[in-house]
Order: sequence, then structure tokens, then C-alpha cells
Amino acid sequence: MSIRKRLFLSNAAMILMPIIIIILIFFLINVIVNGGFKFDGNRWHGPEPANTALMNDLTLTASMKQDKLLNRHYLLKLLKESGDENTDIIVRKGTGLTQATNHFQNMTVDDLPKFGNEGYNPAGIRLDNDHYSVQQHDFYFNDGIEGSIFVLNSSESFVKFARTFFPILFISLLLILVLTNVLLSYFMSRNILRPVNQLSAAAAKIKTGNLDFSIKPKRKDELGKLVQSFDDMRSQLRESLELRDKYENNRKELIANISHDLKTPITSILGYVEGIQDGVANTPAKQERYLNTIHGKATYMNRLIEELALYSKLDVKKLPFHFDTVNINAFVKDYIEEIEGELAEKGVRLTYDPSNIQANVLLDRDKVIRVMENIIYNSVKYMDKDTCIINVSLLEKGNFIEMVLTDNGPGVSKESLSTIFTRFYQTDPARNKGGSGLGLAIAGQIIEAHGGEIWAENQLNEGLSIHFTFRKAEDSHYE
Repeated sequence: MSIRKRLFLSNAAMILMPIIIIILIFFLINVIVNGGFKFDGNRWHGPEPANTALMNDLTLTASMKQDKLLNRHYLLKLLKESGDENTDIIVRKGTGLTQATNHFQNMTVDDLPKFGNEGYNPAGIRLDNDHYSVQQHDFYFNDGIEGSIFVLNSSESFVKFARTFFPILFISLLLILVLTNVLLSYFMSRNILRPVNQLSAAAAKIKTGNLDFSIKPKRKDELGKLVQSFDDMRSQLRESLELRDKYENNRKELIANISHDLKTPITSILGYVEGIQDGVANTPAKQERYLNTIHGKATYMNRLIEELALYSKLDVKKLPFHFDTVNINAFVKDYIEEIEGELAEKGVRLTYDPSNIQANVLLDRDKVIRVMENIIYNSVKYMDKDTCIINVSLLEKGNFIEMVLTDNGPGVSKESLSTIFTRFYQTDPARNKGGSGLGLAIAGQIIEAHGGEIWAENQLNEGLSIHFTFRKAEDSHYE
């Protein structure tokens, strides 16, 4: 339930609950005071049914047996049969009082309504400090004298009831209003403060750097959504900090690896330069050999810096890609025809059996050529045989084309299969094979940018296979 609905229902309850309770108290006190649900307020609208029946009996008697009206015992009998203890009967004949069921001490004939005022008078009269409503019936006795019958109903019980009830009702109303307000305010504040305190405690933990916790909303209103949003923010903040720490560790590792890989060629270059300066290279042949070595080391450093720059751009997604729809079979065939002669001079035999696969893929030509070059260079670098044989093959697997480059080298251990695509990783712990350790890492980044996957498979001493996939052109979503 939303907070708006809760507040609306709370305010409605503050109004309705006191009213309902006051009504219940009213009926309860009425029962206690009057012995039942009696309320004399009806007298203002007309005589009570019992008094009407009593007056009907008296009127009938006045028309048939007038002498009974002069008999007090008869009047008391009728009054008893009516069952109303607050009712009295007065019979007037002429200008004097004849009979009354109650002995009014201070009543005179002038206190009664005049002859001719027949009917019901709720304003009534006061007799002996008590107020009575009056129901009057006029008639003539047999001797022609004016007669009147008065049925009086006392309102003293109502007055006593009101005097007793209204102070209690007023005090009860105040207590109920205060109690209702306190209880509803307590429950509303508890419902609101509980998630607020939960958020406050969570914020205090975050302030101290503790993000390894979670807060679960226990409700589905606005505060529950706020708690959930806060927990999502905490989770994202933790992921951001973990990513920042990861980047920081990578940066430190990168600096350490760069320092290691640059230190060796720089030291070598400095040594050869000093040898030339000191006259160690005292023959043209030595000088040429020293200069060739310096050139080779400088070329290696330049390649390392280029690969590092390329990897950095790939890592932060800043390297642009230019995708074309390419027939993968024709692409591989053209590339192999272009480089197989150059590789043959280095003792590398590149084989490819033209495939029947004629699928089109969406790829960046230059980037994929870089992938294949890096894989081939890696195979040549770790080759332990006189002739390096690398076979290229294509496989069609559903919506993907899989390219496989397999060499006849020593392969790698199972532990290294999942890490050879990590930057600066080399299976040669002594790092004596040369290379930057970035080639396969760059290949992995490029393939991932194409929406494919890359992995390695091998059996130790039986060669290494590098597998990577491209999504078919009709299923690609790259621009």
C-alpha cells in the first residue's frame, strides 16, 4: 500500500474512529442510565406511543363513562397499564382540579393550559420544578361543565441523563481523539521511520567503506522502492569500486611489465652504443653488427609500444572498427596466397584446404588480419621443430563461422589454456622467447569486438589450436 493511501486512511480513521466509539459509548451509557435504549427526545416530535394509547383510553372513557375519570384508582390502573413511570394524569372539571395520579404540591389550576388548547404541547408546563410535556383532550361533562384530560410526561429523566451523559461524552471524546491520534501517529511514524532507519544504518556503513552487505525492502510502497533503489546504488557502487581496483591493479601490472620488457632492449642498446663510443667496435664488420643489433632492439621497442597503444585503445573501446560484409572463404584464401611466400622464407608452411563454406560474415578486414598475424607469430615464436606447419580451417556452426589455426608446436599446459589471452602472459616464465605478451590479448579483444568468442585447445606436445568465431552477416548487428 502506498504512503499516500496510508496517510489518507490514517486521517480517515482519525475522523471515523472517534465518531464510531462515541456512538457506542452513547448507547452504552444510555443502557446504564435508562436500563435500555430509551431517549426522550422524541417528545419534541409527538407523544410517545404509550401516551397516545393512554389518551385514547381516557378519551373513550370521557365519551362513555365520565364518572370513572373522577376515580383516582381507575386513573392509576390505566397509568400502570401504560407502563410509563414518567407519565401522570390530571382531570380538570370546570375551574377546579378533580383528580390527579400524582400529588403535585405547588400546582394550581392556572398552571394548566386553558380549555380549548386541545392537542400535544411539547413545550409543556413546569410543576414542582419539573418539566412536563402535555397532551390535552377537552370535553363536556354530562352536566354541561367543561372538562379537560391532561396526560403529562416528565422530561426530568432526560435532563438527568443529559447532565450525567454529556460530561462523560465530552471527556470520552477528548480521550478518544488523543488516544486515536497517538496510536495512529505511532503506527504511521513506525512504518515510515523503520525503512528510514534502515537507510540511515546502511549509509553509515557505506560512509566507513563497507559495501559488503545488502538491504532488502520489506514493503512495496514508495519507501520500499527507495530502499531497493538505495541497495541497487550500493551494489553498483561496489561494482564500480571493484572495477576501479581492477583497473588500478592492471595499471600497476602494466607499468611493471612495460618496465621489464623495455629495460632489456634499452640496456642492450646502451651497451652497444657505449661499445661503439669506446672503440670496442673497431672494425667495419663489428660496427655494422652493433648497429644492426641496435636497430633490431629499437624495432622491437617500437613494435611493443605500438601493440601497447593498440591494446589500450581496444581495452577502453576507443579503437574504431570498419565492418564489411565479406565472403569468409575468399577472405582466408586471399590472405594465405598473399603471405605464404613470405612465411615460407622463414620456414613456415601455411596450409588451407579451400572450404565449401560460402557464408558471408561482417568483419573489419585489417583487424582480423591482425588477429591471424598475431596467432601465426605466436606459433612461430614457440615452435620447437625445424619446420613450422600451421593449418587454417573453417567450420560452420549454426549462426556462426568458426576459424581454427592449428600448429605443430609444443602446445601449452592445461593451466595456461585459459590465460594465454591475458595481456603480457607468456608461457615461457623466463621470457626468453621475446615478444610483448600482447599478441593473443589483442586478438582476443578484436574477436570480442566482433561479437565472437576465442579460445585455445591442445594436447601437450601435439600442437596448439586457436579457435575463434564470427556471426554470419544476416545475424550480425554491427555497423
